[in-house]
Amino acid sequence: MRILYLVNALDSPPGVLLDEARNAGAEAQLIHTVERRDLTTGEVRDVPATDEAFDALVVLGGAMGVYEEAAYPFIGQARELVRRFHEAEKPVMGVCLGSQIVASAFGAPVYRMKEKLETHEEWGFLPQTWEAAASGDPLLHDAPHGLRIMHWHGDTFDLPEGVTRLATRETCPNQAFRVGGKTYAFQFHLEVTREILDGWSDYRANALQVPREEIAALIEPQIAASLDAQEEFARRVMRRWMGLAE
Repeated sequence: MRILYLVNALDSPPGVLLDEARNAGAEAQLIHTVERRDLTTGEVRDVPATDEAFDALVVLGGAMGVYEEAAYPFIGQARELVRRFHEAEKPVMGVCLGSQIVASAFGAPVYRMKEKLETHEEWGFLPQTWEAAASGDPLLHDAPHGLRIMHWHGDTFDLPEGVTRLATRETCPNQAFRVGGKTYAFQFHLEVTREILDGWSDYRANALQVPREEIAALIEPQIAASLDAQEEFARRVMRRWMGLAE
């Protein structure tokens, strides 16, 4: 199996989603979309125009917004590639920014949370409410009730027409959805590892101009309580998602 990962920020790598794919024997190509670079070989590599060389697509997170396409041309390229994989009935997974790109690919608006919701961001391990449709979903049918999954985003989206919503939260209703049988969008960060989270704590402390210890005091208890369960869940979801390509 050949999986294409679109990495939109170096501090948001595929993490668990790559590790589990390699455990299953899959081949992976990682393209850093902003630098137009193959992260394995270092060669110049743009977002492919077609799905022909791959069996599945993962679009990862990043701090930019879908509405910033003029500054980040890869967003339009990724949107078109999502549609091509979907039309070819090949599995697609969008994570955080990737979920917003999937929503946009099927005609839904993406916007800052503060524009329409009562909060400006979601951050930390937050509980999911699984919709009734998740109980019959190939990936999520046994998802633990109230599972806490890592979030860090200030944007959200409306649901495209005709999709199946799979998870919700009161403060940010559209948490996960499926288009057809093989295209998934997850607003939360399934991919995170301890190493990724450590980097994010540094980044958040710098962004907020507060001591790192202040961030650690908030996130460390959450990591201790929730990361292992999230990783087990993420690995299971990834295995099942890869199975959709068969």
